Amino acid sequence: MLLLIFNLQFSIFYLSAQDNEGGKKEVEILNADYLKMQEENGKKVTKLVGNVAIKQDGVFMWCDSANLDKETNNIDAWGRVHIQQDTINAYSQTLHHNGDKKFSRLSGNAVLTDGSMKLFTDELFYDVKNKVSYYLVGGRVYKDSTIIVSKKGYYYSNLKDVYFNDSVVITDPNYNLTSDTLKYNVETKTSTFFGNTIIVNESSRIYCNNGWYNSNKDISSFGKNTVVVNPPQRLLTDSLYYERFHGYGKVIGPFQWIDSTMDTEIFGKYGEYYDSLQNIMATQHPFMIYKMDKDSLFLNADTLKCRNKSEEDTTKNFFAYHKVRMFMRDMQGVCDSMFYSFEDSTFKMYYNPIIWTDNIQMSGDTVLLKIRNKKADKLSIYHAGFIISPSGKKYYDQIKGINIFGYFVDNELHHMDVKGNSESLYFGKNEANKYIGNNKVLSTDITLYFKEKKMEKIVFIQKPEAVFTPMKKLAADQYQLKDFKWQIERKPKSREELINE
Repeated sequence: MLLLIFNLQFSIFYLSAQDNEGGKKEVEILNADYLKMQEENGKKVTKLVGNVAIKQDGVFMWCDSANLDKETNNIDAWGRVHIQQDTINAYSQTLHHNGDKKFSRLSGNAVLTDGSMKLFTDELFYDVKNKVSYYLVGGRVYKDSTIIVSKKGYYYSNLKDVYFNDSVVITDPNYNLTSDTLKYNVETKTSTFFGNTIIVNESSRIYCNNGWYNSNKDISSFGKNTVVVNPPQRLLTDSLYYERFHGYGKVIGPFQWIDSTMDTEIFGKYGEYYDSLQNIMATQHPFMIYKMDKDSLFLNADTLKCRNKSEEDTTKNFFAYHKVRMFMRDMQGVCDSMFYSFEDSTFKMYYNPIIWTDNIQMSGDTVLLKIRNKKADKLSIYHAGFIISPSGKKYYDQIKGINIFGYFVDNELHHMDVKGNSESLYFGKNEANKYIGNNKVLSTDITLYFKEKKMEKIVFIQKPEAVFTPMKKLAADQYQLKDFKWQIERKPKSREELINE
């Protein structure tokens, strides 16, 4: 026993002296049940056995047995290896430590923890000087209820950042994530991902190329090529911010929102989304495409909104307001505000609404367009209904009434009923196709019939009163009915015009 104590004290003195004289970092043997100086493979080695404790420059090491190479300043340790540096603790079955470079390799069920997380791998490399550890053969990190697995990982203890690379998988009670590369901060619980990434939770699946998620605050941001799949809806964008605890999302930059059950797509450059009613709002030149039978309705406005009727009723309601413009091949329209419910499939247009079919203009206080089986079915114009159709370069056939109802066949206007205080003014021609005068008729009701998108026949109901005036005798105020306003310049000319505005 006295020999062991003498040898241990001599070894401590000898190693310290070598360190100081040779410029090496000091290595202290704090404890060992057995110590022996011996030579192995031509090298002088100090062999320590039993309850070994070693210290070097503020780093403590414990193990069952160890060899210290005085020339290379290397340590090889076996059995219940434990390294401690500040709050960092590392464990393994074996250890090779380079004392000059302050670099360790821990093998066999290696574990590293800093008190807030645990890292498990078969082989762990630890840079003692810079407090950086990494693995290259597969590992996993546990942080509270979150597990992160990857083939490669790098932990920067000073920054509390773990970088994972190659086949990264996060398993969390709220979501699962797979990615090519990921940075995880163990203090803020923020995951920053790079490369192809998939995030899955109870209600949705997210694909993206980059982004971040803070599980402490439950907020996230997704970047390039982001696709959010929340059946029956999909969102495509390059910039999405989301607060899960509020159920609130914000899209900055161009995006596309698709609802497969409604055959509807919304595009915009800024959008907001609320989970509770699946409420999406699009601004900054937004437009919508509603797929109909053999055609699609294109619509733009200052603001577009789509939401569920209530939390219990998932029927979609659609809103468009300020400078609303829509285009179909056989019909175009403008108004200030529009409402559409998928419950009754009716577009309701308010504030100076106008509808055109070919060259026929129809207007009133309120216009309703009923859709049936993805086709135009019925047009209802309430209060101050007015129909205008060009007869020539300077002349217009005109019809007024309190309410007007139009009926479609295969998306083409078939006939219209003008109800209440009806007036008509149309210009007649002779056989030489020259204008001879106009005919003004007052009647309770009028029915108009159309063929090939043109007015073919007018039927007056209940004792019409007609006055014919030759062209030469027409006064300036007899060319138009009261409140006449031809607004063809407001008519959308193409789908592309709405998309590119």
